[in-house]
Amino acid sequence: MANNRQILVLNAGSSSLKIGLFDFDAQQQIEKQLDTQDVSWPSTPEKEAESGTAPAISSHSTALRHLLDKIDLTQVSGVGHRVVHGGEHFRDAVRIDEGVKQAIRDLGKVAPLHNPVALEVIEAAQAMLPTIPHVAAFDTAFHHTLPPSEYLYALPYEWYERWRVRRFGFHGLSYAYCAPKAAQILQRPLDQTRMVICHLGSGCSLCAVQNGQSVATTMGFTPLEGVMMGTRSGDVDPGLLLYLIDHENQTTASLNDALNHASGLKGISGISGDMREIMTAMQSGNMRAQLAFDMFTARLRTHIAAMIATLGGVDAIVFTGGIGEHSADVRSAVIGPLGWIGAALDESANHADPFDRDIATTDSKVRVLVIRTNEEMVVARETRRLIASAQ
Repeated sequence: MANNRQILVLNAGSSSLKIGLFDFDAQQQIEKQLDTQDVSWPSTPEKEAESGTAPAISSHSTALRHLLDKIDLTQVSGVGHRVVHGGEHFRDAVRIDEGVKQAIRDLGKVAPLHNPVALEVIEAAQAMLPTIPHVAAFDTAFHHTLPPSEYLYALPYEWYERWRVRRFGFHGLSYAYCAPKAAQILQRPLDQTRMVICHLGSGCSLCAVQNGQSVATTMGFTPLEGVMMGTRSGDVDPGLLLYLIDHENQTTASLNDALNHASGLKGISGISGDMREIMTAMQSGNMRAQLAFDMFTARLRTHIAAMIATLGGVDAIVFTGGIGEHSADVRSAVIGPLGWIGAALDESANHADPFDRDIATTDSKVRVLVIRTNEEMVVARETRRLIASAQ
């Protein structure tokens, strides 16, 4: 097995494509050859002229060709793809064949922003690299350990039997990376550690992890349920939505757009779904930005408490994702009022670029960690595992 063999990881967002290149053992990214690159669109002609890149990127397949032009593809021995929704079909990463692609296509009905673009990238990558194995790793797979009491809704049981209506949970690749990393930082066995992991980015969710396994999570049948997010609402009374349909001439299409794209931080602030812009507006005295921040952190505390109740106690609270990793103010606002569980922040550590470290005070009974997540690393390792097992 040559040392120069590499694994390519493709992570398709709704309007972006992130790639990573890893050594074949999937222990580290090949930083000197290729940093993780993120291409997003739509791009303007002015941007293209400034960067000297052409043609303009308008689709995932175009973005893929643009990025792979920078790579020596002869060294790539496997391609791993992040896929958001695996439903009940996939409890682990799998080699991609026509049956897997059809299942991903079918699940596009419940993940319309994510699964179709993942499939587009898969098929484009297979066309460019047809002779090497392609692997799909699913965000839902980590949550297959949820017990029925957590994944079922209090709806007619026949709905689950007929339509598989249930909580699936998402951000599983992030949790799969952060849980063992947290145990390593804490110097505790993973199978003896209770933690609440807060993945806070444009999409936000929490997961209660016990003995390395997901036992509760906030996202549900879709990535819309749970805590308040950048542009997504999180939990809403379903009766409210029925009222709007019956009495305010709202349609399922208009509600879908509002709940996914015009709610959360953006909907309350009227400014943006980006926490950095919210913080800037708060510093200028914008009251709606302050309200959005207060609602966001209050809902996080509520859901953290629920996760702790499920675990029966907690050893660590972990922050990850763009907001979780970079916003010391969010961490302070969330942890500060949680003194009743024995958590206390070292504010100096909290504000000191605290990646992959404990930022709690020495006497805090609950440890508080900040971990820079690496979903691509998990995909690379799963891809390597499946390739090696077939040899």
